[in-house]
Amino acid sequence: ARMVVPTNGNGAQQPLAPLIRMGSAAPDFELSDLDGETVSIDSIRGRETMVLFWDPACGFCQQMIGDLRALELEPGVPGMLVVSTGAVQTNRDLGLRSPIVLDQGFDVGRRFGASGTPSALLIDRRGRIASTVAAGAPAVLELARSSAGSTSS
Repeated sequence: ARMVVPTNGNGAQQPLAPLIRMGSAAPDFELSDLDGETVSIDSIRGRETMVLFWDPACGFCQQMIGDLRALELEPGVPGMLVVSTGAVQTNRDLGLRSPIVLDQGFDVGRRFGASGTPSALLIDRRGRIASTVAAGAPAVLELARSSAGSTSS
C-alpha cells in the first residue's frame, strides 16, 4: 500500500511549509524586467512596495487593469512591482507605469505564499513582509488603498 498525501483536493503540491510571516524578511528573488534588466528584493528596498502577482491571461486580472492604472496615479499608494507571466509584449500592452518582472513558473509567487492571480502583499521600506497575501482583485485594490497614507517605517 503506498502512502497517499492529501493535497487539499486541488491536485497541486503540498502547501508551502509555514508561509512567510508578517515582519519576516521578504524572500529574495532575481527576475528580469521587460527590458531584460535584473530586479531583486534589493531593487525595491527603501520604499513601501506592493508586490502584485499577475497573469495577463487571467480574466480576473484583465478586469482590474483599469483600476490598477488609476491606482498608480493615486497619491500615497505604495509603489507597485508586478510579478507576471506571459510574453514581454503582452505585458507592455497592459499600459502600466509600474515595473513588471517575469516569473514564468510562478516560483517567486509560491515563495511569497501566493497561490494564484491576482494576489498581492506589501513589503515595507526595510524589505520585510508588511501584510498577509490579498487574493482576488477586490482584496488587492483594498490592500493598496488601505496602506495609502500609512506611516509604517
